[in-house]
Amino acid sequence: MDKETMVLLLKHIKEGRYVTDTYCDVQKLLTNAGMKLYAKPCCDRIEAAGLVDGIHISHLYPSLGNLQMDASGMKACEKILKAYLQPECLEPLQETLQKYHTWNTAVNNTLYLLRKADAKELKAGDLKILECQIKTEDEADALVLLKTELKYRRFPFRLYRTMKRIAFVSQMLVWFRGPVRLLVPLIKEAWKDWSGDSDTSDNEGGGHYGKALKRFLKAHGGIEGIEKLHGDDLIKYVYMAVKTYGKENRAEVNHCGTKSCMEVERRYTTIKTAMEAIGRLTPKQLMHMYPITKEYDGERWGSKDYFYTMKSLKKWSEDKPIGDAQDVACLLWDYQNWDLTFMLLQWQNVIGDLYIYCNNKEPQNEFYERYEQRVAQES
Repeated sequence: MDKETMVLLLKHIKEGRYVTDTYCDVQKLLTNAGMKLYAKPCCDRIEAAGLVDGIHISHLYPSLGNLQMDASGMKACEKILKAYLQPECLEPLQETLQKYHTWNTAVNNTLYLLRKADAKELKAGDLKILECQIKTEDEADALVLLKTELKYRRFPFRLYRTMKRIAFVSQMLVWFRGPVRLLVPLIKEAWKDWSGDSDTSDNEGGGHYGKALKRFLKAHGGIEGIEKLHGDDLIKYVYMAVKTYGKENRAEVNHCGTKSCMEVERRYTTIKTAMEAIGRLTPKQLMHMYPITKEYDGERWGSKDYFYTMKSLKKWSEDKPIGDAQDVACLLWDYQNWDLTFMLLQWQNVIGDLYIYCNNKEPQNEFYERYEQRVAQES
């Protein structure tokens, strides 16, 4: 392990923080390219295109006319930026930002796995915590990381982290010049932002259904209000969630490479919430919302078809709620409807990512065990 990465890991273990991603200042970018006069028009075009999401592309405080963006944000704004910058100026910066993002993700995944590890495993020096092949020459460094994580879980160091976080929030309040009604939301966001694990993923996406879902959640108390939905509101949420997290987000199923454990965990929580909402419906309601695909030649081709689905549904009580997220996944496994198939693929994808990247085997194992139990009961 190189010295720079080791020092960075030890620092962030001590402070209880994650490494923040690198952002590019649009005004500085255009100024360095000799296009300073076009900085504001460029930012205005990005704003007008609806690309400012406050996550990957956001206003640079205190100059609200300027924007900052990470690697994902720069990719989203690529067409607009190409109107002001030559390829030889833009492409190397994109490549550098992406490389740093990949490295940053790998570092944060290490921090994530250390923080999720059990104290007994840390004390025993179990390198399997890090879920990767540790080179012989890196074993000593890896053991130092485990011991350091264990050390900074003690009360005096937790108190130190809390004081650092309070100081950070206080600094944000000193800079704040907005209305008093925004103080509480500011304090909450600053408290979360300090650790560097605040939500950086656009869970609802930028598609038509994703935007509609954002408006719906905003009007119904956000994520916390989903559990209180019932009747038509529950059906509306399920319909938009299945479209948003399933079909509109199908590229995620084929997304390979280094994935952030924090984003995988957030995606799991989001999709699980949607699956649990489906579970509050009855199979009869589900069939009404998502008619079974009219394909009848499954026996000929050895595949699941309309008759197979109808036979499987007879094993479920049609007037009782389906159950939890895993019960929904078991039902969808035998249900032929493309919208629900995409939703099931997202569920399988995210529990697979939890297994591979986040060392969390429980959801995937539970799904297969639950389905096997149902098959055994039926036979």
